[in-house]
Amino acid sequence: MEFFDKLSKKASETYQIAKEKTTNLSEELKLKSKINSLEEKNYQIFAEIGETVYKELKEGRDVEKDLILVKVDEVTANQNEMEKLKLKLMELKQVKKCVNCGAELEKNASFCSKCGTAQPAQEKVEVKPEPSSAKETEVIDVNNVEDKKEE
Repeated sequence: MEFFDKLSKKASETYQIAKEKTTNLSEELKLKSKINSLEEKNYQIFAEIGETVYKELKEGRDVEKDLILVKVDEVTANQNEMEKLKLKLMELKQVKKCVNCGAELEKNASFCSKCGTAQPAQEKVEVKPEPSSAKETEVIDVNNVEDKKEE
């Protein structure tokens, strides 16, 4: 009976590990897909900017800066979103970037395996909940208490 209990426990542990890896892989693919989609949008915007500039210059007109700036703002917003997604992806993969060369490293790596640069230590941030029963109290000056008792 003990053999079957151990087998069952091991099978359950293996299932949980496989489930976690599958979930992480699925999330990783979703993030990569979103990043690729934003990159494609940026290429389309760059093409639109180029086409607008080309047409205006071909017609002998000055390029309207406002039209271009709207597109530049779109590209900037997409790039900011891609950076956020890339950070989420790195967190999911349990990796970090080298402070010197940008190579992908294990989160706990002390040195870069590509360029050898020392990496800053990861600080653990611990959030402590505030006590919910904290009350304001009035502080009373208790100096000279003994002097008043003697009177």
